[in-house]
Amino acid sequence: MNEKPKVSILISTYGELAYTKRCLAQLEETLAGKLDFEVLIIDDASKDDTPKFLKSLSTDSYRVFFNEENKGYAKNNNFLAREANGEYLCFLNNDVFVKGDWLLPMLEVFETKKDVGMVGNVQRLEGSKKYDHMGVVFAPQGNPRHYGQGFYYRPFKGQVRKWSAVTAACCVCKSEVFFEMGGFDEIFVNGCEDVDLCLRMGQEGLGHYVVHDSMVEHVKGASEGRKKFNDRNSEKLLDRWGSSILKKEAIKDQRIHAWTYFYRGLTRPWSINIARLWEAIQILIRLRNLT
Repeated sequence: MNEKPKVSILISTYGELAYTKRCLAQLEETLAGKLDFEVLIIDDASKDDTPKFLKSLSTDSYRVFFNEENKGYAKNNNFLAREANGEYLCFLNNDVFVKGDWLLPMLEVFETKKDVGMVGNVQRLEGSKKYDHMGVVFAPQGNPRHYGQGFYYRPFKGQVRKWSAVTAACCVCKSEVFFEMGGFDEIFVNGCEDVDLCLRMGQEGLGHYVVHDSMVEHVKGASEGRKKFNDRNSEKLLDRWGSSILKKEAIKDQRIHAWTYFYRGLTRPWSINIARLWEAIQILIRLRNLT
């Protein structure tokens, strides 16, 4: 293991051993011989055989840590970041399966763009033809939403596109920037810590990008209890950022958010709010503007 790798890949596990095994196997398959990297894993008090498996991993290839009690995404990844040696930090969920040339194009963004915060990629639901993430946009009400969620097609192919935020299921940032921003805020438990960090980076003039030709597969929410704190996390995010989002990101994102919500109405009509769908249609046909 290189003492000063270019990238530190940080993975927090909680159960779902089969996903962890597949995640690690595909990391090795896609990155071996391409760049210097290290893999740090923290087990969040799993109840299955995950700890036993992680203890069997070669210490030449992996650095593994164990929690005695469940601490959640933000605390786990802040800890791993402090232990990491890489110039870049790659946050990766254990239910994300990488493929092809996924990481190098993400790193290239830091060489070709100025003032880069987070770099993400396109995520498709594992075992499905539907996409889940192509960037994060904000609704007129201020809440974040994955652009492309439920899409059966992938726009922006060949592009490196700027977004208001990206998901931390798979993303990269400079280590020094992560610490300058204070890392993930640990008041968030398994949700919204990524959006909050992106917004803090944005306040400092940093932009967030998605490499639309870097694509991974994501099971999404595989770990037990993953969505337990969703409502509380959303409330904390809007309490902190709501007024700022409504003045900036919600206005900037209004048309692209309107399209993703309209598409949702076409493909999953049972899941939409009729008033918000009408609002999206008005924005799309320019009968309404948030400014």
